[in-house]
Amino acid sequence: MRTWISNLKFQMPDFAAALVAIAAAPALLFGAVEYWAMAVSGALAIVLFMFGVFSFSGNPGGKKIALVYMSAALAAYLLFQMLPLPVCILGLLQPGMAYLAVAGPAPVFHSISVYPFETEMALARFIIYLMVFFTAALFIDGRAVYRVLKGLSVFGFALALFAIVQHFTWNGRIYWVSSYTTGGSPFGPFVDRNHFAGFVNMIMPLALAVSLASRELAKKALYAFFAVVMALAVVLSLSRGGVMSFIAGLAAFCAVLIIQNSPKWQYMVLALFSVTLVSFVTYAGASPLLSRFPAAQITHGQRLLAWKGTLAAFRDFPVFGTGLGTFASAFGPYQPAGLQKIWEHAHNDFLELLLEGGLAGVLLGAVFVLAVLKTAFGHRRGWHGRAAYLKAGFVASIITISVHSLADFNLHVPSNAILLSLILGLAVATSG
Repeated sequence: MRTWISNLKFQMPDFAAALVAIAAAPALLFGAVEYWAMAVSGALAIVLFMFGVFSFSGNPGGKKIALVYMSAALAAYLLFQMLPLPVCILGLLQPGMAYLAVAGPAPVFHSISVYPFETEMALARFIIYLMVFFTAALFIDGRAVYRVLKGLSVFGFALALFAIVQHFTWNGRIYWVSSYTTGGSPFGPFVDRNHFAGFVNMIMPLALAVSLASRELAKKALYAFFAVVMALAVVLSLSRGGVMSFIAGLAAFCAVLIIQNSPKWQYMVLALFSVTLVSFVTYAGASPLLSRFPAAQITHGQRLLAWKGTLAAFRDFPVFGTGLGTFASAFGPYQPAGLQKIWEHAHNDFLELLLEGGLAGVLLGAVFVLAVLKTAFGHRRGWHGRAAYLKAGFVASIITISVHSLADFNLHVPSNAILLSLILGLAVATSG
């Protein structure tokens, strides 16, 4: 089979284009929030990962192999959450499991997860994200990383441009034909404007990085223009979290350049980018966005109630959590009075992870993430030349989605989780 795949001559440029497609497909499929869309996106990720495994002939290095073992430990932990345990033992580990004692005979065995099927689905998605991450981290080199970033920048621009056109010609249907609007206020191909903003915000700093890293003035201007259009689309989406996280990402990008003592002309490029963006926003009209911020007090109050209920639930499931993917099932008995509607997510990815994974899961996840960040950014020798700009873009992308996830559930949207996995993998790939 290895020989058969080798004969396909799946070369590095093709591999880079395929990685861009892995990020683009779920975004175009409504963010892959439906099972069928996630299945299509997952199938693409599996196929590309298998090509990488069978065609790879290099040495990934000890630190990257360590990441494989850590990710396997995380997957094993999720399997442990689905393992049936005697209820008498489970009651000691999970005080909150008492609410499962409903009418009828009490179960003799039950898993740590309050809803094993949802944890099984979450494990499947997690494995897909890991495949995307390791495909980028293990199977491409630094030159291909740059090609992937250029491809992502082009796609981000095209996606933003489509969203802007659809915004001004809106007929109530995504792609002007689909009436699927469940989940929030649609923007672009996404069913919720906040998730569109989260996705595009991760690509925008990468376009800026490509602009600064380009050697030709025309390409510098082109990719900077791509970044401006993406930023304008975020503003037009009226996503408050998107705008605030965009500002945080841009500040992180500038901070990295300052720390690296970058040439002054780069600050001129960023200043020109900011002035151009402000001009676009002024022309398009900033009042619709500004008018949404007073309403944030009501939304923030609802989220505070949800976070309070999440922490109350966590106190009953402190060590092993309720099971990944089970927030909607576990939160009901703890939903505070005054909280409107049924909340399927905590609107804070970190608190939701704390409830679903428990302290043990959070600790394992933190160790893995810190190892990824150390591998990607821990070597000073990697911060020179064009790689320094790319790493500034990676840092800004990670900061942007992290800030947005403090008040939303971007990382529970498969398209956004896949893109973040790809970005982290590309960052690791630049470490050599």
